[in-house]
Amino acid sequence: MRNALILVSILFFSINAYSQIPKAKKFAKTITAADLKEHLYIYASDEFEGRNTGEEGQKKAVEYLRNFYIENNIEAGDPDKDYFQKMKLNITRGDEGEVDTENVIAIIKGTEKPDEYVILTAHLDHVGYGRTGSRAGRNVNKIHNGADDDGSGTVAVLEIAQAFKKASEKGKGPKRSVIFLHVTGEEKGLLGSKYYSDNPIYPLENTVVNLNLDMIGRIDPTRKKKNRDYIYIIGSDHDSQDLHSVSEQTNNETVNLDLDYRYNDKDDPNRFYYRSDHYNFAKYGIPIIFYFSGTHEDYHMPTDDPDKIEYDLLELRSKLIFHTAWNIANRDKRIVVDPKPELDKFTVDKEKLKSYAGTYGSKDVPIKLDIIIKNDKLFINVMGQGSFELNPVEKDKFKFLEAGIELTFDSENNSMEFKQGPYNIKLIKE
Repeated sequence: MRNALILVSILFFSINAYSQIPKAKKFAKTITAADLKEHLYIYASDEFEGRNTGEEGQKKAVEYLRNFYIENNIEAGDPDKDYFQKMKLNITRGDEGEVDTENVIAIIKGTEKPDEYVILTAHLDHVGYGRTGSRAGRNVNKIHNGADDDGSGTVAVLEIAQAFKKASEKGKGPKRSVIFLHVTGEEKGLLGSKYYSDNPIYPLENTVVNLNLDMIGRIDPTRKKKNRDYIYIIGSDHDSQDLHSVSEQTNNETVNLDLDYRYNDKDDPNRFYYRSDHYNFAKYGIPIIFYFSGTHEDYHMPTDDPDKIEYDLLELRSKLIFHTAWNIANRDKRIVVDPKPELDKFTVDKEKLKSYAGTYGSKDVPIKLDIIIKNDKLFINVMGQGSFELNPVEKDKFKFLEAGIELTFDSENNSMEFKQGPYNIKLIKE
């Protein structure tokens, strides 16, 4: 009986998902390699000076995005209706200080469930002239165009938005609202998406899913399988088996890419799950999919240029994401979030916290860690790269999940054990 029920469930889902696809295929055809290439050769050109957060090139980038939405009659998604969610960010990486910057946001409102939201994200920034964030070395002072990172995801969102708009003009608008969110400051620590999730324009409790596009235009040279037609999927089954099923079924019925889960494990040593903007939605329990094609020799280098993008693959990957967003936006029921197990929260009293605070270092390793207290919580500051909250997990032990760091304090001996991946170092309080 149980197997029969599972079969009926799968068959029902397949029929329900497939019923949406013929309507979508007509509009998916508007997403073309030629259009993606035209956008990217502009967006990742030297004119935009590497789109460093808060600088002139980034301002040109957000104007380009805003003008696209205006020209396509896609509505502004912010309360002021100027397409910008403005913010001041204090950028600690490279001591850049406080900058004025903005997310870009547009929306196509749902026809039946306008107060439920499907959010597509891509980060609009890159590392500018590479003074910080370049793998070529500090102060390289060459424009880093970031064609793949994340020009590829950015132009894909534009083409997907245009496809949804064309559907709306033909009376086939999505049942749920679809939001196109281009976030700033990703290269500085996921700052723009953090600002949005901390100050949401649309309620997080009504956000059905976040589909995040970051580096989807190249081929990973380290991938063992040699077929080109793949995309890495990260996070689809972390919070919702329902979302995972929709993702798999949609792919089977449309572009049939190889969905590769190589980096899907949260504990993967590359930590990709924690390294892009979906994480600021996932930490609030919102189901996410992170679409990614892998790093390469031009990652964070001045050579990440638009002539190296695989535009036929970028088209296929963009179509997959469009179809997935379409199915989620148009299905009768919203994505089901898996129940979470009850977790015991470990708390530390204020006096004990004080004993952990201080600067830790080692004669053998060139590393300095500042452990500080803010609002009765413990934070780590790694060599001026910003302060990050530490989560207590058991007596004297804390974790910084995003970086895979584990700290175990020994207050009596004024020392700390630092673990990250294969590294296990004893540090002494100065």
